[in-house]
Amino acid sequence: MDMLERLKETNELVKQLHKEYPELTGALTELYKKTGAEGALPKKTKLITLIALAVASKCEWCIAYHVKRALEAGVTKDEMVEACYLTALVFGTSSWMARFVIFI
Repeated sequence: MDMLERLKETNELVKQLHKEYPELTGALTELYKKTGAEGALPKKTKLITLIALAVASKCEWCIAYHVKRALEAGVTKDEMVEACYLTALVFGTSSWMARFVIFI
């Protein structure tokens, strides 16, 4: 499934959740808006961070959603790729380091 299909799937799921659980989904949406707004970190930095976290969690729906939002906010492909490399550095290295448990 490509990213556009994932994005469509995500949008449909969120609409369904809003319909079935308006209070809970509304609260989560409000939290997303508040934490995603300008603050100590610029909004663009937050969007790039969300991409890295989505990649780390291997959530294709999250990746599609956050990449779309980041592109709309002017985040460049190079910025997103660099964030993904940072994700690989932390999560790849932790997997590599975990192998040392066999020497304990």
